[in-house]
Amino acid sequence: MPSFAERLGRRPIRSLMQREELDEETRTELWNVFVILREILDKAYQDTYRGDSTRYDVLVAIWTWEFKRPRDEMRSESAVWSDLKSQVLRGEWFDVLDVTEAVVGYLDRYKTSATEDLASIMVGAFNNRFEHFLVAYRFVGQELTPLDSSAEADAVAAAQVDTNAFDGARHALDRAIGLLSDRQNPDYANSVKESISAVEAIVRIVTHENTLGAGLARLEGAGLTIHPALRSSWSKMYGWVSDADGIRHAGLGAADVDQALAKYVLVTSSAFVSYLIEEARKRGLLHGSA
Repeated sequence: MPSFAERLGRRPIRSLMQREELDEETRTELWNVFVILREILDKAYQDTYRGDSTRYDVLVAIWTWEFKRPRDEMRSESAVWSDLKSQVLRGEWFDVLDVTEAVVGYLDRYKTSATEDLASIMVGAFNNRFEHFLVAYRFVGQELTPLDSSAEADAVAAAQVDTNAFDGARHALDRAIGLLSDRQNPDYANSVKESISAVEAIVRIVTHENTLGAGLARLEGAGLTIHPALRSSWSKMYGWVSDADGIRHAGLGAADVDQALAKYVLVTSSAFVSYLIEEARKRGLLHGSA
């Protein structure tokens, strides 16, 4: 929601997504989330009579694996926080996102009974800041993914939950996210392939057809009726991905796939996967995993 000054026209409203940059205000707010994390970790340590190990384990992980420094040269916990602050406030934008993602992972890896939900709490806090400051990334699970809105992130995360019982679909979805999220070597064409494969895996369970094209044609016969226009649009999507010059055959189309297109296919596929699973379950058509 725009602030009073923005509504009054005294301060410009943010309108441009931060894709390969982080401005000073955003960096400050991200660091403020880390400050809150530090306070929570300190409290957990004190409340357990200095028995909780999460704080120390996370800081050692940051020092050794993120800062690439010898463990025996870690001067103090305060020194790690100081160097982390410097990176968040002044480091390259991608290094800021790297360390943010890593810290969330370490919170989950080293969680105790006192810090069990801390990783998910931090994911929510960081996503809130990303949304407010128009950062073009969101946490999906514990992975930062190039998504512009929380609605997109929610759609992908919901599909991950919905496919937990269906190994093939979940694996394809996770691969699509990973290929899209790789900030050093993204593979947008293969991300698209995996997104479509997630849809194909669910349709295969319902119809027992080997391909998405054949499965879409048999959905109604298998007991799952969807709007003809929706079925037609997905048939065309499958055709685009699978024809002789398409992405699945490394044709010319693969070279034209950029982040925006891969993101669109991931979000669309995720929503369609969740829709298919919900409708198929209503009709008792999903009994196993695949």
